[in-house]
Amino acid sequence: MNKIVTYKPFGTMLSPAWNSFFEDFFDLSLTADFKKPLANIIEKENSYNFEVELPGFGENEIDVRIEKDILTIKAEKETKEKSTEKDRHIISERVEKYYRSFMLPEDVDEEKIEAKFDNGILAIDILKKEKKEPKKIDIKK
Repeated sequence: MNKIVTYKPFGTMLSPAWNSFFEDFFDLSLTADFKKPLANIIEKENSYNFEVELPGFGENEIDVRIEKDILTIKAEKETKEKSTEKDRHIISERVEKYYRSFMLPEDVDEEKIEAKFDNGILAIDILKKEKKEPKKIDIKK
Protein backbone atom coordinates (compact mmCIF):
# COMPACT_ATOMS: atom_id res chain seq x y z
CA MET A 1 0.00 0.00 0.00
CA ASN A 2 1.23 3.47 -0.86
CA LYS A 3 1.13 6.41 1.45
CA ILE A 4 -0.39 9.83 0.77
CA VAL A 5 0.55 12.48 3.28
CA THR A 6 -0.20 16.13 3.81
CA TYR A 7 2.65 18.04 2.23
CA LYS A 8 4.53 20.08 4.85
CA PRO A 9 7.73 21.48 3.38
CA PHE A 10 8.92 22.89 6.71
CA GLY A 11 7.52 20.18 8.97
CA THR A 12 10.68 18.05 9.03
CA MET A 13 13.10 20.68 10.31
CA LEU A 14 12.80 19.54 13.90
CA SER A 15 13.61 16.31 15.66
CA PRO A 16 10.83 13.67 15.65
CA ALA A 17 10.03 14.42 19.29
CA TRP A 18 9.25 18.06 18.47
CA ASN A 19 7.58 17.42 15.08
CA SER A 20 4.29 16.31 16.62
CA PHE A 21 4.32 19.19 19.10
CA PHE A 22 4.74 21.80 16.35
CA GLU A 23 2.89 19.80 13.67
CA ASP A 24 0.59 22.59 12.54
CA PHE A 25 2.94 25.46 13.34
CA PHE A 26 4.90 25.00 10.12
CA ASP A 27 1.90 23.90 8.04
CA LEU A 28 1.54 26.41 5.19
CA SER A 29 -2.18 25.70 5.01
CA LEU A 30 -2.67 27.35 8.38
CA THR A 31 -0.70 30.51 7.68
CA ALA A 32 -2.30 33.84 6.84
CA ASP A 33 -6.04 33.54 6.38
CA PHE A 34 -6.05 30.06 4.85
CA LYS A 35 -7.69 27.12 6.61
CA LYS A 36 -7.16 23.42 5.98
CA PRO A 37 -10.24 21.77 4.43
CA LEU A 38 -11.34 18.37 5.68
CA ALA A 39 -10.53 15.49 3.35
CA ASN A 40 -11.15 11.78 2.93
CA ILE A 41 -8.74 9.76 0.80
CA ILE A 42 -9.50 6.23 -0.32
CA GLU A 43 -7.02 3.97 -2.09
CA LYS A 44 -8.66 1.54 -4.47
CA GLU A 45 -7.06 -1.16 -6.58
CA ASN A 46 -6.62 1.15 -9.60
CA SER A 47 -7.03 4.67 -8.21
CA TYR A 48 -6.89 7.15 -5.36
CA ASN A 49 -10.14 8.96 -4.56
CA PHE A 50 -10.12 12.29 -2.71
CA GLU A 51 -13.19 13.96 -1.23
CA VAL A 52 -12.51 17.48 0.05
CA GLU A 53 -15.10 19.63 1.82
CA LEU A 54 -15.32 23.15 0.38
CA PRO A 55 -18.69 24.47 1.60
CA GLY A 56 -20.03 27.66 0.07
CA PHE A 57 -17.65 27.75 -2.89
CA GLY A 58 -18.38 27.59 -6.60
CA GLU A 59 -16.37 25.70 -9.24
CA ASN A 60 -14.79 28.92 -10.50
CA GLU A 61 -13.40 29.67 -7.02
CA ILE A 62 -11.47 26.39 -6.74
CA ASP A 63 -8.01 25.70 -8.15
CA VAL A 64 -6.65 22.14 -8.32
CA ARG A 65 -3.08 21.55 -9.50
CA ILE A 66 -0.55 18.76 -9.57
CA GLU A 67 3.16 19.44 -9.83
CA LYS A 68 6.11 17.24 -8.97
CA ASP A 69 3.94 14.63 -7.20
CA ILE A 70 2.19 17.28 -5.08
CA LEU A 71 -1.58 17.75 -5.38
CA THR A 72 -2.61 21.25 -4.31
CA ILE A 73 -6.17 22.39 -3.66
CA LYS A 74 -6.89 26.06 -3.14
CA ALA A 75 -10.29 27.73 -2.78
CA GLU A 76 -10.72 31.44 -2.34
CA LYS A 77 -13.69 33.76 -2.57
CA GLU A 78 -13.90 37.49 -2.71
CA THR A 79 -15.42 39.16 0.31
CA LYS A 80 -18.66 40.73 -0.86
CA GLU A 81 -19.44 42.87 2.15
CA LYS A 82 -16.85 45.33 3.33
CA SER A 83 -17.27 46.74 6.79
CA THR A 84 -17.22 50.50 7.23
CA GLU A 85 -16.06 52.55 10.18
CA LYS A 86 -19.61 52.43 11.53
CA ASP A 87 -19.85 48.66 11.22
CA ARG A 88 -18.26 46.29 13.70
CA HIS A 89 -18.02 42.52 13.26
CA ILE A 90 -19.35 40.74 16.31
CA ILE A 91 -18.69 37.25 14.97
CA SER A 92 -16.89 36.35 11.74
CA GLU A 93 -16.63 32.58 11.32
CA ARG A 94 -16.98 32.09 7.57
CA VAL A 95 -14.01 30.54 5.91
CA GLU A 96 -13.22 32.28 2.67
CA LYS A 97 -9.82 30.73 1.91
CA TYR A 98 -8.84 27.06 1.95
CA TYR A 99 -5.48 25.56 1.06
CA ARG A 100 -4.17 22.01 1.27
CA SER A 101 -1.40 20.02 -0.41
CA PHE A 102 -0.81 16.28 -0.53
CA MET A 103 2.38 14.47 -1.48
CA LEU A 104 1.38 11.66 -3.84
CA PRO A 105 3.03 8.27 -4.28
CA GLU A 106 5.06 7.45 -7.38
CA ASP A 107 2.39 5.21 -8.90
CA VAL A 108 -0.07 8.00 -9.79
CA ASP A 109 -0.75 8.74 -13.44
CA GLU A 110 -0.70 12.54 -13.64
CA GLU A 111 -2.33 12.39 -17.07
CA LYS A 112 -5.41 10.56 -15.77
CA ILE A 113 -7.02 12.85 -13.21
CA GLU A 114 -10.68 13.82 -13.00
CA ALA A 115 -12.19 16.42 -10.68
CA LYS A 116 -15.88 17.01 -9.99
CA PHE A 117 -17.52 19.49 -7.67
CA ASP A 118 -21.02 18.92 -6.32
CA ASN A 119 -22.84 20.27 -3.29
CA GLY A 120 -19.71 21.55 -1.53
CA ILE A 121 -17.66 18.37 -2.07
CA LEU A 122 -14.69 18.31 -4.43
CA ALA A 123 -14.12 14.76 -5.71
CA ILE A 124 -10.76 14.03 -7.32
CA ASP A 125 -10.01 10.64 -8.88
CA ILE A 126 -6.40 9.88 -9.76
CA LEU A 127 -5.72 6.65 -11.63
CA LYS A 128 -2.67 4.58 -10.82
CA LYS A 129 -0.10 3.77 -13.49
CA GLU A 130 -0.49 0.35 -15.00
CA LYS A 131 1.88 -2.11 -13.40
CA LYS A 132 4.43 -3.43 -15.83
CA GLU A 133 5.21 -7.09 -15.65
CA PRO A 134 8.90 -7.98 -15.53
CA LYS A 135 10.26 -8.56 -19.01
CA LYS A 136 12.20 -11.75 -19.62
CA ILE A 137 15.40 -11.16 -21.51
CA ASP A 138 16.67 -14.03 -23.55
CA ILE A 139 20.38 -14.77 -23.38
CA LYS A 140 22.01 -15.35 -26.75
CA LYS A 141 24.57 -18.07 -27.25
